[in-house]
Formats: sequence, structure tokens, C-alpha cells
Amino acid sequence: MGASIVFSSLVLPQHLYLNYAIAYFVLSTMVYLGFIFLVLPQHGLRIKWIAWQGEEKAYLYYEGFLAFAFFHNGVSLSFISQSSVGSGFWGGYAQPLVMGVFVLLFVGGLVVKIWSAYVVGIPIYYWKDMFVGRKISEFVVSGPYKYLSNPMYGIGQLQVYAIAIYYNSIYGLIFGAINQGLVFLFYFLAEKPFINRTYLSKN
Repeated sequence: MGASIVFSSLVLPQHLYLNYAIAYFVLSTMVYLGFIFLVLPQHGLRIKWIAWQGEEKAYLYYEGFLAFAFFHNGVSLSFISQSSVGSGFWGGYAQPLVMGVFVLLFVGGLVVKIWSAYVVGIPIYYWKDMFVGRKISEFVVSGPYKYLSNPMYGIGQLQVYAIAIYYNSIYGLIFGAINQGLVFLFYFLAEKPFINRTYLSKN
């Protein structure tokens, strides 16, 4: 319908939907990354949380909230792509080529992410080791980790770009890259030092 999107009986300009989508992304990202930055570092809030509720109970609450934050972060990125259909520059390319790139990136990213989570286990996927502050398994060098140092944050994010390509959304690509950059920021500032200290240190 041109520059408008229909939702039930309500018709709004497309740019308003994009504004809402970006606001949703910013809010969900602040909740998601703000939460893990506050809780998981070496001297994070997890220490007081565990002292207050005990390790297992505190972790269950943490895991539940993190799953909630994961969900909304992913939905917000899809919403941005869906709210900015046609803003990209590849709309003139042959549809089979675009769909081929979409399928390749989406399937590749999803398979690597699921494979990575399977290899390390769901507790590591939710950073349980960082939450409790100790090793809960051996350092993994199998599966995709045999070939890539960080498959989950790298190739495992490709489905976000695939969705943006499917909707011909430049905003989807931009915010997907911003989101991935912020995740890597957390990795280098908090997670990698924890891995070096806990799993790779000789002391």
C-alpha cells in the first residue's frame, strides 16, 4: 500500500512504524545488554544476588529474565526490517538471487548458532559459568569451535542480515551490525577476560 502499513483498521505512515521499531530495539537492547553488563562481570550484581537468594534460585530468575531479553532483542531486529521494506538498494536484483542469498545466510547462521549452543550446552549459552563465577564444564574446542573462535557471535548472527535482505531493508542491516558490534563489545570487555581467567589460566 505504498508508504503505509495497515494494522487492523489503523493506517499509519511507514516511517512511524520504523520509529517505533527503532525505539523498541533501543529499549530491548538496553535491557538485554545493560542486564548482562551489570550482572555478569567479575564484580557484577550477581554476587549480591547469589548472596541474597542462593546460587540455584538466583540463577533460575536470571535465566528466565535473560530468555525474555533475548526474545525481545531478536523480535525488535525483525521488526526494524519489516518496518522499512524497500529501503535497501538491492530491490532491482533478480528475485531468485536475493532469495538464494537469504536462504544461504539464514540457514547457515541458524545452523551454526544451534550447533554452537548444542556443543557448549544451554547453561553456557546463558553464561551460567559467568553467573556463578566458576568453570562448569571443560573448555570446548569441538564442533564449530574447532574452526572458529566465536561462531555464535559471528556466523551465528547471519540470520539477522538474512531477514534484512529478504525485506530489502538497509535499516535491518545497519541495526543488525550495531547489535552484533555491541555483543562483541560485551565479549571483549567481560566474557573473554572471564574465559582467560577461568578456563585458560595456568594458575
